[in-house]
Amino acid sequence: MLDMKELQLHTLRGDIQSCGMDGLSKKGIRQLLFARYVHTLDTPITKDEFNDVLDEQYTKVEAWREKNSK
Repeated sequence: MLDMKELQLHTLRGDIQSCGMDGLSKKGIRQLLFARYVHTLDTPITKDEFNDVLDEQYTKVEAWREKNSK
């Protein structure tokens, strides 16, 4: 069973993918999601973890965009 942190990281990944598929830039996604996932008191996600997940997922978003632009 997933613990709370893993569940929130999983949700963050999905939110990044969704925002990216809607056309938001990496900077736009960071502005939209950073405060929600890093600065709220009930989330254990650190700034570094957020940045790692954003980098990982945005690479996938870019690949998806490239594939679907053809």
